[in-house]
Amino acid sequence: MNPDKRELLSLILRPAGRGQEVATVEERVREKAQPRPEFDEWLQALQSFLPADADEELTDYLRHALMGVVVGFGDRHLSPYLDQHRAIIPPLLADIGAVYGQAKAADAEYSREGFRFRAYDYGIHKAYYLDWSLYLSRDLY
Repeated sequence: MNPDKRELLSLILRPAGRGQEVATVEERVREKAQPRPEFDEWLQALQSFLPADADEELTDYLRHALMGVVVGFGDRHLSPYLDQHRAIIPPLLADIGAVYGQAKAADAEYSREGFRFRAYDYGIHKAYYLDWSLYLSRDLY
């Protein structure tokens, strides 16, 4: 398991109630970025990557990860229509699915809202890393 997935799993399975309130994902979206009108269109364009056979709970987490990607793309001025940008979507969804599968297999307790929140943040993280790997790192070196 790669370090990002290990960290994601540990954050999701962190015991609740340590003075750490989890905001709703909608509150987090407002906190992290100002939603723009094109975000709804971008999200619709990326939903074709969602697996048809996933259960309802997993699909909810995958959608939140896509929302994070959309916000990350908007923040970093990346297009959700370019293949080189869309290339992060399948591995991102696979990571979320793997973490979900591990949490379910371990019969671990976790907060659904916390998982949504972490999936959203993970999507943003992946979009930012894509910008770094494709563009910023080359500009600096």
